[in-house]
Amino acid sequence: MTAQAALIAALASAMLFLALLLPGAARSGPLDAAFVHISDIHFNPFEPPLRSRALAGLPLAEWPAHFAADPSHRLSRWGEDTNHALLETALAEISRAAAGSDFVLLTGDLLAHDFPARTESAFGFRAGSAESRAFAVKTTLFVAARLRAALPGKPILLSLGNTDSGCGDYRIDAGGPYLQATRETVRELVGSSLLAADFDESYLAGGFYAASHPTLADTTLLVLDDALWSPAYRNACGTTGLDAAHAMLSWLERQLATAEAAGRKVWLMHHIPAGIDAYGTLRAKGETCRERIVPMLAEPFASRFTGLLARYAGTVTASFSGHDHHDDYRLLRDRTGAVIGTEKIAPAISPVFGQNPGFLVFSYDRASGAMTDFVARYLANLETAATAAAAEWKQEYRFAAAYAAGAFTPSAVEAMWKQLQPAGAADAPFRRFYNVSHGELGSDELPAYACAIGYTEPAAFAACYCGR
Repeated sequence: MTAQAALIAALASAMLFLALLLPGAARSGPLDAAFVHISDIHFNPFEPPLRSRALAGLPLAEWPAHFAADPSHRLSRWGEDTNHALLETALAEISRAAAGSDFVLLTGDLLAHDFPARTESAFGFRAGSAESRAFAVKTTLFVAARLRAALPGKPILLSLGNTDSGCGDYRIDAGGPYLQATRETVRELVGSSLLAADFDESYLAGGFYAASHPTLADTTLLVLDDALWSPAYRNACGTTGLDAAHAMLSWLERQLATAEAAGRKVWLMHHIPAGIDAYGTLRAKGETCRERIVPMLAEPFASRFTGLLARYAGTVTASFSGHDHHDDYRLLRDRTGAVIGTEKIAPAISPVFGQNPGFLVFSYDRASGAMTDFVARYLANLETAATAAAAEWKQEYRFAAAYAAGAFTPSAVEAMWKQLQPAGAADAPFRRFYNVSHGELGSDELPAYACAIGYTEPAAFAACYCGR
């Protein structure tokens, strides 16, 4: 090699090194592909209240023009769910970010909080009535249509969230009208060629389904509606109790066993994260620390779910969720306690819980399926943006650069987690990014969140947080 060739090679290596470290740099290459992860849109069609009354009788095709005629066009603020102006600027930014991406993951909660009560206030439709449930379907179909318009031709894999129901929050009616009315829309979003043969049956049974991965030939996507497993779940509009919750767990176990036997890998999508609710734990009442621990999922589903993740540690290679509206993680462990995977929790589009709207863009190896990195994008001027046109979306951080990691891997997340302590290298960035750069997670609250990242089993969390 000549001296000039050696210099060129050295410069190329240096440029690649910088590309991996600089927050604004983008990775590229034949094996480097991308996908987008969004969550918790929580669209609120009831603003402004007087104008929203027309929606009850308005055909869905006329909704965009109705919202466009709103003279205010103001963006939702912190403490509010996503209005039309925020929805449109978020979808425009997601469309730009996804231009070169292979597919989109959406981990639930299309509808605003308290949707039946808002519907009753706006239209007088009693919560649980046929009219109320039909309007929930209509709003879901509107959000789906806007997603499809923003992301033409891309597979959009949707897991339902706890608000995605005609009956109310944590009230999905297995086999009911909401699932019947949204099934074809989910089929269109994902793409019928990707869906498993039992899609019609499983989606109607409880909103869960399997799909072939859009780009990885050896990988199956398993999509859960784990609101069925929540302690808050009630089948208030049906008569089958927890039948669908048990059916989904049995279905998941069969799917994992089949994938393992066939030598296939699995990516999981679900709305509610595995493990412990740190926010709820910090605010719970109880005589002892252990009595105040709040699980995300109810028993026996919580322990059986994490048990399946440990049992099939070599099969489940990626997991994605949302629900808590903040930028968070879970470390998944095998039966020996060794870290074998990571669940990534996406921040919300809705700013109702005080964080900035945000979403994630992942890079991954299209040959192996391994994640290589992700970028968080967020709405940086929510306080001052008067309209959607004034919204400024920016890159918030790149994982590898923010945490001095070579890539987004389970070992890198574990290394970050070990630095979540006062004066630790990950303390300040994690507390800032958790709230999507709108204030910081309190340092006094960090231990609960750090233990929730590290341990999904209640006993292990208790040992971490409460002491032995």
